[in-house]
Amino acid sequence: MGKEISTFIVLLMFIIFSNFSCFQISNTDIPNVDENQVQQDFRTWWDYNFKNIKLSSDFIPLDISSNIISKESFLKQLSTGEFIPLKIEGSESKYKLFKLNPSIDPEIKTQAKRIGDDEYIKYKMEGTKIPIFEFKDLKGNLYNNESVKGKVVVLKCWFINCLTCVQEMPALNEFVEKYKNRKDILFISLAFDSKEKLDSFLLTHKFSYAVLPVPQSFIEDSLKVSGYPTHFIIDKTGIIRKVVTDYHEMIPTLYNELSK
Repeated sequence: MGKEISTFIVLLMFIIFSNFSCFQISNTDIPNVDENQVQQDFRTWWDYNFKNIKLSSDFIPLDISSNIISKESFLKQLSTGEFIPLKIEGSESKYKLFKLNPSIDPEIKTQAKRIGDDEYIKYKMEGTKIPIFEFKDLKGNLYNNESVKGKVVVLKCWFINCLTCVQEMPALNEFVEKYKNRKDILFISLAFDSKEKLDSFLLTHKFSYAVLPVPQSFIEDSLKVSGYPTHFIIDKTGIIRKVVTDYHEMIPTLYNELSK
């Protein structure tokens, strides 16, 4: 009888230990940085966020309890300015929300909210129709909703004094060259500088996109652009499929649309 009790106790302890071990092993949603350390000052947080977080990518969104939630809910919570996203250790596509420390630099909260707002607006535009437009490029060619129908449109919003907008032009020119023989793709850019300034700028800067001078109000009010550059991928039916700041992040969507 004593032997049976001892065996039962050993078996019970084994089950408890096994369950505890499984719990420990399955608790894998650990960020790749200490949540307190990354909030110690604005520069530390900014560098981390820039290098690790790509909110326009297709990631797995987790709430503060590690529950999978919708991307819309994730971005909406970020836009409150009460959270920051951290990348999960060992995963390239899993981000988790963490509450901001009450004592953080206020600038972290301000910028986290701004980024959340911006990404939420971009996300909500995906799947919607491109607004009605009709503008001429610098060569006098007319572009409107009808003229781009049946083509994949790669659209960039920019302005001359935007350093990043200018720095990325050589890479974008390579895209144009790569697809120069395809008739089902258009590379268009909208800039709110005057035609005269754009003509002068392009004398010393090569940009292979069609350049359309447009009112700043169209870019920022109709297209909801709040940062530059901003890139859109628009499908052949006029539906916005992707809105990003970093042109690298539009590439998978572009490949997908061109393979249809």
